[in-house]
Amino acid sequence: MIELKILLDEVDYRSLSEVLIPALAESMAKDGGVLGGMLSQNKELAASMARTVLDKMPQEKKDELLVQLLNRNRDKLLEKGRTLAAENGVRLQLCDVSARKF
Repeated sequence: MIELKILLDEVDYRSLSEVLIPALAESMAKDGGVLGGMLSQNKELAASMARTVLDKMPQEKKDELLVQLLNRNRDKLLEKGRTLAAENGVRLQLCDVSARKF
């Protein structure tokens, strides 16, 4: 078994906004309550609020958010990695993906 370690720093969150904003909007909508209900019914409003939150958030908090999203979506990441490998003719068993903030 081989462990592959990748360290990320100085992530440009504006370039990741197409991925982060829908995930953050979905998270905000799932929080429940009146605001959560409104956001779940209006994806554009949720995306706008998420964009505003990301723009105002300090880099360290954005890093924490990305770690949470990566860990929460672990199974999806594993499946995408397996699919990508198979599509490229690479035989392997992708066993785990995890993220943590230093």
